[in-house]
Amino acid sequence: MISKALVTLVYGLWLMANGTLRYVEAQSVPALGFGLAMGVLALVAAVLLFKQKRLAAYILTVVVLLFVVGFFVSKSMKEGFQTRVVVTLVASLIEAVVLFLPARAAQESSGT
Repeated sequence: MISKALVTLVYGLWLMANGTLRYVEAQSVPALGFGLAMGVLALVAAVLLFKQKRLAAYILTVVVLLFVVGFFVSKSMKEGFQTRVVVTLVASLIEAVVLFLPARAAQESSGT
């Protein structure tokens, strides 16, 4: 469970950094707000995972993933793929796979 929390923590930090980077590059206040809001929600989900509140963490993470993936896929359809968008979509995919990997499979892969 700790590995899921750490991946979710890193994912939240990436979302915050991505929104901040877009703000610095293009002065996009909506990007900053979206990145910080989704990042904070992912960080809350990581804390919930650390506290063993799995159901709440899963629900919150699914909401974040739906918003992030939905937004970036929509953006890519309109404007084409950019490197940071592709990285965010791959990070979202990794987050989803790690989050929904059964605990038993996660333990077996870590050798515990």
